[in-house]
Amino acid sequence: MCGRYILIDNIKSYEKRFNAVAQQYSARVSLPNFNVVPGALAPVITNDKPNEIQFFHFGLTPFWAKKPMYLINARAEGDHNSDDDPNYRGAKGIISKPSFRKPIRSQRCLVIADYFIEGPKKEKLDKPYLVYLKRRPMALAGIWDEWANKETGEIIHSFL
Repeated sequence: MCGRYILIDNIKSYEKRFNAVAQQYSARVSLPNFNVVPGALAPVITNDKPNEIQFFHFGLTPFWAKKPMYLINARAEGDHNSDDDPNYRGAKGIISKPSFRKPIRSQRCLVIADYFIEGPKKEKLDKPYLVYLKRRPMALAGIWDEWANKETGEIIHSFL
């Protein structure tokens, strides 16, 4: 998953495109959002509610975390591809990482986006460019988790 992405449309167009109904969302949800950053609420469609658009926090907070966090940019190969070889065919280390072990197996989602932002390997986001499909919005593969604050009982749903 990328570190930044863009939502330019309204919720009705997302409902129509993905044949799903949006849940009620609070005033904390900002659409359009030209810079979805970690911690922001954004629309997703989860495997357990495939006909519903829900609003989760961008950046994964694992269920076992002691406090909220926003992990981003999980790599499928984990730490095994240190040379960043695009032709890497080795082990997929994401399934062994504690933060992703459970969600990668059973808690998947579609991340709704109109564009995502990437940068060249050397310059990174100093020279960003937009990636998009002609038919928007699109869905990116994601994982989600649910974290509960043991002191207050608050539940945070997050995704990556």
